[in-house]
Amino acid sequence: MTDLKIITPISEKQKEQVSAATVACISKASALFDRQFIELPVDFDLRGKCAGMYQVRAHQRRIRYNPWIFAKYYQESLTNTVVHEVAHYIVDCIWGLRKVKPHGEEWRQTMIAMGAEPTVTGKYDLTGIPTRQYQRYAYNCDCRVHQLTLLRHKKIISRAASYRCQFCHSDLKQGG
Repeated sequence: MTDLKIITPISEKQKEQVSAATVACISKASALFDRQFIELPVDFDLRGKCAGMYQVRAHQRRIRYNPWIFAKYYQESLTNTVVHEVAHYIVDCIWGLRKVKPHGEEWRQTMIAMGAEPTVTGKYDLTGIPTRQYQRYAYNCDCRVHQLTLLRHKKIISRAASYRCQFCHSDLKQGG
């Protein structure tokens, strides 16, 4: 049995620093694009494998950060994740989310304009970081068994989606 040390989330002082960096990044974007972008609420309630998320729900915008990933990779997250999420917000304000791909050309251009590398995802060792464990469902194809997430399982059940094996190209059927 291994003794796994769970990472402690960032401190209140670090949360203030991350929030200030987010505000500074939005201000920088306002100057770069000659347009006023309002400050967004910043929350530290994100869990799992994502370091950050720009979220829009019912016209409410906010940026969410994962306090455990920030604790383990503070400087890298402060430098990269903050700009990454602010860039999503800027793209939303200028072009709208429905008209562009999440990490498409507009987002890449915004990242470069803000002096950041347009990297889509961080490569993090998540040891010690609490992550969600989702229930999986067994689906068969002609060559193997696939473990699908609850989200994909629900899409299949509701007939909103169907999936094929990337190896044998047969449809996935529920089974075990």
